[in-house]
Parts: sequence; C-alpha cells; structure tokens
Amino acid sequence: MSVDGMVAQMERWIGTGEPNEIQTWYRQRNGADYSGNFAWCDATITRAAVDAGEYDAVCHGTDYAYTVAHAARFKAAGEWTAMTNGIKNSGIRRGDVVFFDWNGSSEIGKIDHVGIVTGVSSDYKYVFTIEGNTANVCARRVRVVSDIAGFGRPKYKPEPKPASGSSGSKRPQVSLAKLVRAFKVDPPKKGTPVSYPLVEVVEGALVAEKLLAKKYADGHAGTATRSAYALLQERYGYTGKDADGIPGATSLKRLAKKHGFDVVA
Repeated sequence: MSVDGMVAQMERWIGTGEPNEIQTWYRQRNGADYSGNFAWCDATITRAAVDAGEYDAVCHGTDYAYTVAHAARFKAAGEWTAMTNGIKNSGIRRGDVVFFDWNGSSEIGKIDHVGIVTGVSSDYKYVFTIEGNTANVCARRVRVVSDIAGFGRPKYKPEPKPASGSSGSKRPQVSLAKLVRAFKVDPPKKGTPVSYPLVEVVEGALVAEKLLAKKYADGHAGTATRSAYALLQERYGYTGKDADGIPGATSLKRLAKKHGFDVVA
C-alpha cells in the first residue's frame, strides 16, 4: 500500500480507547503474556502494518509490543536515525516510525513510546504524529525534538502510479488560482453552481481518498468539499489556519501526483 497506506491504517484507529480490538488481536497472535490492559502503542503500529500490507517493511516480519526491541531491529537493519541533529537535519518525514524518550535522550534502551509520522511543520519545530496508547487512546499528537529519541525508516512499497488514460488523452490541468476562488466563492451560494468545472477533478480525488462522499462530487466547491479538503490537509500534517480547507500549492500538487492531474497557476 505504500506510506499513505500505512498512515491511512493508523488513521482508522484514531479515537480508539481501551480495552480495544488491537489488544485482543495482538493477544490472539502472541499469547497470554499480553492478557489484561497491556501497553499497546507498538501493537497499534504492528496492526496497521499488517492491514496496510507493509508488515515486512515496518516490522521486519515480527510483531512488536516492546518499543525498545522494535527500534533495535530498525538499527540492525541499517534503518535507524537517532534524533541528535534536530528535526530539519535528521530528515524525519511522513511514514517514519518515530520513537520517544520522555527524558530527552536518544538512547534506544530508554525508549518509552512509538507512533507514525504524518508530517513536519514548515519551520521544523514540530513533528505531527498518530500514536496508539497516548493518554489511553489512539490520537494525533504534535511533538518537539526533545521528545524524540529517533526513528526507523521502513522500506515501503512504492506509491501507486495514477491510472493512465488513452495514448492520446491529456491529463487535466487544474488552475490553482481558479480553484481557490471557487472554494471561497461557491460555499455560500444556493444550489450547486459550478464556478470552475475542474473542481470536479479535485473532488474525484477526494472521493478516492475516502474523504468526500461521492454524492458531493458535483463540481460545486461547497462546504462538504471544503471540509473534505481540510481533512486532507490534516492528513498531510497541517494544523490550524493551514488546514482551513482552501487548497494550497503543496497539498494540491501532492494530491495531483497521486490522482493523475497537473496543477497550473
């Protein structure tokens, strides 16, 4: 499934409390040692990896509940980076399996917790994550460099290529300026006016991402479409005013690359 597939499987568990299905599933696979309300942050990573078809990449073929052992396995595979040079210089990115030491060290033996990276802030001050068993729930978190011991970088499957059309067909050319105007102008209008026809291309991509119901992919950039785009921005790691549902160049180009259209001015 690739990086986005792994993140999508982690997103599926957001809001899960305890006891939960992840714990039951892990216990069935690994025995009575995991009875009761055991710590399940790494079990969440394991479950997501299995469901995403990335078990070998993320877990190297082994279930993990013990974060220290998991980090050590990444190191043994040459896929470990200690967080000793800051967020920017470390190169940490979406899809990395990030390990935390609440006492601020970068020592594998002192690791307390684990999650998946969904993005990094543009100023490199924050790392956005999804974590199981954080305050007894699976949730999105915002972490700073002092929280992070290091990260493993799985060898994910490559991103799927967008479906190609016929040999003579052209990829849709979506104007960012016209799209932004539609997202700002269309919501207050009654009915379904189409101020920019290629809104429907973007809506189709949002439907494919399972963020927008198909019935709303009508070319009208209404409140449902804007809300869906805000969810996409959050998925890409944006927060606050950067996740307002108005398309930006970076997020739109990322969506376009995956779904077979181009972004123009």
